[in-house]
Amino acid sequence: MNWIKVLLRRKFIVVYAIIGMVVVSMMFMDTLENQFYPEVTYDTVTVSAEASNVPASDMEENVTVPIEEALSNVEGIQGYESVSTDDLSSITVTLQEEVGDDAYEQLKNTVGEVEGSISTVHDIEISRNTSAQRYEFYMDIHDGDIGTMTTFGETTLKPRLESLQEVKEVRVVGQMERTVMVQLEPEQMNQAGVTYDDVENVLQQQNDNVSIGRSNEEDTPLLTWNTSLQDMEEIENLLIPAENGVVLLSTIADIKVEESRNNQELWRDGDNNYVWVSVGRTNEATQAELTHAVRSELKAIEQEGNIDGFVLDETIVQSDFVENSIGNLQTNVLIGGFLVVLVLFLFLRNVAATVIMAISIPVTVLMTFLLMALFDFSINLISLLGIGIGLGMVVDSSIVIMESIYKKKERGLDDREATIQGTKEVFTPVIASTLTTIMVFLPIGLISGQVGEFAKVIAAVIVFSQLSALIICFTFIPVMSEKWLKVKQKKESSKPSAFFAKIDRYIDWMGQKTRRKVGIVLLFFLVFLASLSLTFFTPVTVLPDFYDRQAEFYVGLEQQTTLEDRERVAESMSQFLSETEDIEGYNTRNFGQNQMYLYVKMTPEEEATVSQNEINSVIHDELQEMSKDHPITASGSVTYPIQISIKGDDLDELRGLADGLGAELADISGIQGITSTFENSRDEQRIVVDRSSAAMDGLTPTDIKDELTLLSTIRETGTIKAEGFSIPVMLSYGKEIQDATSLEEVEINTNNGEKPLSDYITFEEALSPNEIAHEDGERVIQLLGDVDGRDLSEVSDDIYQVVNNYRVEPGYSVEVGGQIADQETTSHEMYLVLLSAILLVFAIMSIQFNSLIHPFVVMSVIPLTLTGVLAGLFVTQTDLNLLSAMGMLILIGIVVNNGILLIDRMKQLRIAGMERYDAMKKACKERYRPIFITFITTVSATIPLAITTGHAGQYQQPMAIALIFGLSFSIFITLMFLPVAYVLFEDIAQKMKDRFYKR
Repeated sequence: MNWIKVLLRRKFIVVYAIIGMVVVSMMFMDTLENQFYPEVTYDTVTVSAEASNVPASDMEENVTVPIEEALSNVEGIQGYESVSTDDLSSITVTLQEEVGDDAYEQLKNTVGEVEGSISTVHDIEISRNTSAQRYEFYMDIHDGDIGTMTTFGETTLKPRLESLQEVKEVRVVGQMERTVMVQLEPEQMNQAGVTYDDVENVLQQQNDNVSIGRSNEEDTPLLTWNTSLQDMEEIENLLIPAENGVVLLSTIADIKVEESRNNQELWRDGDNNYVWVSVGRTNEATQAELTHAVRSELKAIEQEGNIDGFVLDETIVQSDFVENSIGNLQTNVLIGGFLVVLVLFLFLRNVAATVIMAISIPVTVLMTFLLMALFDFSINLISLLGIGIGLGMVVDSSIVIMESIYKKKERGLDDREATIQGTKEVFTPVIASTLTTIMVFLPIGLISGQVGEFAKVIAAVIVFSQLSALIICFTFIPVMSEKWLKVKQKKESSKPSAFFAKIDRYIDWMGQKTRRKVGIVLLFFLVFLASLSLTFFTPVTVLPDFYDRQAEFYVGLEQQTTLEDRERVAESMSQFLSETEDIEGYNTRNFGQNQMYLYVKMTPEEEATVSQNEINSVIHDELQEMSKDHPITASGSVTYPIQISIKGDDLDELRGLADGLGAELADISGIQGITSTFENSRDEQRIVVDRSSAAMDGLTPTDIKDELTLLSTIRETGTIKAEGFSIPVMLSYGKEIQDATSLEEVEINTNNGEKPLSDYITFEEALSPNEIAHEDGERVIQLLGDVDGRDLSEVSDDIYQVVNNYRVEPGYSVEVGGQIADQETTSHEMYLVLLSAILLVFAIMSIQFNSLIHPFVVMSVIPLTLTGVLAGLFVTQTDLNLLSAMGMLILIGIVVNNGILLIDRMKQLRIAGMERYDAMKKACKERYRPIFITFITTVSATIPLAITTGHAGQYQQPMAIALIFGLSFSIFITLMFLPVAYVLFEDIAQKMKDRFYKR
C-alpha cells in the first residue's frame, strides 16, 4: 500500500488531478449529443430496386428473385426478407454480427454485378440500417387556400429551409401539384400520319438552353440555343412532323393542366385542406441544432410577412421530446443525488464525512461523462437511466473505505495510520466487489437486436461509473479523510446493542443444531420457489413504450375502397377523436387503397386528466365499433405485436391457409384486428393473347405487349416554368384500357394490314396482390394483429397452441414472429446472460477467497434476492421486461458485494484466531453499517425514478422497482440467511473432507 502513503504525503497530486479531470470532463460534455435513444447501426441492410410500370408479380419474378439468388451465395448473411410491390422490390438482409462489415461490402459488390443484368430496374439503393430517423421536425400548413399554401411550401419554406447547413432535406406532402397532360388522339394521329415517337421526340428536344459558340466579333456574348417552354400556348403551337409536312400539336392531342393533391390523402383534425412538411437533418448536425436553425428561419420568414392567409404549426419536434424526457430524468437524478447526501448525513452524523461524499458524487459523475465522450456515447434516455441507477452505487466503495477509516480512528489510531490501515483492510473486498459488478455486465453482449444495443448502453454507462468510483474511492476519499474526517475516540463496548444482541442470539440458536440450519435454508428456498408463480400474474413485455403522449394506429380497409369511403372513415374518426378527452390533435393518412394511418397527439403530461393507456384503449374500442358501419377490416397499433408467417409456394394455397388460421386466431380472447398481408390486394383483368390468331397475321405476343405498353404509358417529356414552379409535361397515348371493347378503335400493323387490337386479346378476372413477401427466398403471407385487454405473454401461449395444432400440407409451414418471438428470444438470451454473469462472478470470488465453498455461500443469496424483485413487480403491476431484467443484473452485483464484505471479514477474523461463531457475530456488527448505508443510498437514488408518473415511468420504473424491492429483501437475506449458509456449507465441506481422508 505504498501508493497510499505517497498520496497522503503529496496530497496536491490528487487535488490537481481531480481539478484537471473536472475541467476536461466539462469540456468534453459539450461534445455529447442529446438524443432520444442511442443511435445504433444494426446488422441489417436494405436493398431497394425501383422500376417503372412493373406490377408486383413481375417485380417478384424479374427483380426480387434474381437478387435473392445472388445474395444466397454471399458469405456472412444470416437471412433475408423481401417485399415486392408495384415498381419496387425491397429486400432486408440480416448480417452475421461477427462479420457484418465484411459481408456488407461483399453484398454491395454482388448486387452491383446483378444490377446490370436486370433491364427493368433503373435504380438500386443499398443502405445500412440505423436507429436514426429520416425526419425529425414536422409542420402543418393549414386554414388557408390550398393553392396559397402550396406556393408557400414549395417556393418559400422548402428552399429556405434546405439552404440551412443543418438541414439535409425537406419533404412537402399534400400540396397541390399541377401537370401539363398531353393526351394523344389516335384517330387524328392516323389521319395526319403522326406516330407516338414523332411527338415524344419533339417534346424531349424542347427545354434546351445551351451554348453553341461565339460570334465573329470580339467582346460579344455566347451564342445560345434556347427552346425552353414558357407557357401552354407554346406547347399547343409545337410543330410535329407528319406525312404531308407538319401539324400543330393541339390538332392531334388534348392539352390541359391537371391539378392533384400529390397522390396523397391527408386529414388534419378531420380536414384534408392542409400541407404536411417534414424536415431531416444532416449527419453533422444534432437534433438541437436542427431545431434551433429551423425555428430561427421560421421566425425570419414570419417577420418578413410570408405567413399570411394560413397557419404554420409545429406538430412533432423530436428534440423537444428528447429535451423534455431527458430533463425529467436529469431532475430525478439530481433529486436522487440530494437524497443520497441527506441519507449519508443522517447515518454518518458527521458533517465532514458528508461533505467529502457529497463532493465525490459529482466528480464521479463527471468522470463517467468523460468516459462516455471518449467512447462516443450520447446523452439519451438509456444512458441517463444508467447514470441514475449507478448514482447510488458510486458511493458504495467510498462508504466502505470511509467507514473502515472511521472505525480505525474511533479505536485511537492516528490520522495517517488509521487511513492506511482502514484502506488496506477493505482493499481486496472493494476491488473484488467492483470486479464482480463489472463482470455481471460483460455477458450483455450476448443479447441481440435493438434490445441488446440498448442493454449494452446501460451496462457500459454503469461500468464507466463503477470504474470512476473505484478511482475516487482509492484516491480522493483517503486523502480527504486523513485530516478532514474528525472522529472522537470511542471505547469498544463489550455489550452489544439491542439489535445486534438479537443477531447474536439468532446465530447461537441456529448453530446449536444442524436441522435448524437445514430448516432455515429450506424455508428460504421454498419462499423463492413460491415466488416464481408470481410471474404468471405479472405483465411481460420486451421494451416499454418510449413515446410521450403520442400514439400511432393502423386501420385496415376492405378491398377496392374508394376515396369517398376513406373520407367517410376519416370523418368518423375525427368525430370520436374530437370528443375524446385529452386529445390535442390528430392526423390521418392513406397508405394505398386498403390501409390508413392515424397519429394522435395528446395533451402534455402536466395537463393530463386521462392516462395514455386509457386513451389508447378508447381509440381501440371506437375503431372496433366503427367497423360495423364502415369498410374497416382491422385496426390496431402500428407495431403489430402479433406477426405469424405462413410459408409456401402457391399464393392461392397460402391465402387459404391464412384465412383459416386467421379465423382461429380471431377467436382468442385479447386478440383484435387480425389481418393478412394478402388482404391488401386488388382485382385485376389479366390479358390473354390469342396466339393462333396473332400467328396467322404474323404477330408475336411480344408485339402485342409492346403495343399495349405504349397505350398505357404516361411519360414525363419535359417541363415548363410558371409562377416559380417547374410544371412537368406528361405524354399519354390517350387510351384507357379497361376491356376488349376499349381496344376496338386501336389498330395494330400486321402482315395482312392494320387490324383492331381487340382481335388478338381477351380479358379474364383475377386477384392480384399489391405485395408479395419472401423469407429466405420462400413466399410468405403474414397474419398481423394487436393485443388488447390481456398480457402479451398470456396471449402468446394461446397463439402457440393454435399454431402447433394447425395442420398444413407438406411444403408449407407456419412460424410465430413479431414481439412474441422477440420476447421469447430475449428471454432465452437473458437466461444465458444471467448464467454467464453468475459463472464469471463465481470465478472472481473463488480467486479472491481461494476457495470454492465461500463463493457458493455468497452466490446462494442470488436466487433468493429475485423473490423481492418478483414481489415488487407483482405488487406494483410493473412490466417484467428488459429494464427490470437489467435491474436483476445490477442486484446480482450489489448483493454479491454485500456477501463479499461479510464473508471476507469473517475470514479475516478467523485467520486472526477468533472462533467461528464469534467471528460471525463481530463481522455482522462491523459490516452491517456500511452494508446498510450502501443499501439506503442506492434505494434513495432510485426512489425518484420509481415514483415518476406518466410517460417517464414507462422506462424508469421497471428497473427502479426491481432494485428497490430486490435490495430491501437482500438486506434481510444477508443477515438471516448468509450466516446460516456459511456455517452449513462449511460443515458439509468438512464432513466430505473427513470422509475422503478416512478412505
